[in-house]
Amino acid sequence: MIDLPAELVPAPDYSGPAVLDVPGAELPVQVALAGHLDPIDGRFHWYGRIAAAAGVDLPDPGRGQVTLILPDGSAAAGRIQERDPWGHLRIVGVGAPPFTSAPGNDSGTTDQP
Repeated sequence: MIDLPAELVPAPDYSGPAVLDVPGAELPVQVALAGHLDPIDGRFHWYGRIAAAAGVDLPDPGRGQVTLILPDGSAAAGRIQERDPWGHLRIVGVGAPPFTSAPGNDSGTTDQP
């Protein structure tokens, strides 16, 4: 494994508590989310890792579309892709993210075809 100095590791655009809304349940989770405007398709792609809150079992990947809701009430639809070796889930979404995008990321153009 390569160790990078902390100043070279990009900070997530949002890191903190959230609610994962899956069919039949709303689960309290901790997330680290980031994203970027894709220059090829012109849409905002966001992604991140989901960790379970204490006493919560995360769902299995492949459950279709889920919704991630942040404490300020902002929400976005995403898909759970895989479980990592530490038991966390990877979530991805295209379009407006659940967090306020970083400066220079214009998520307002994401709904264009």
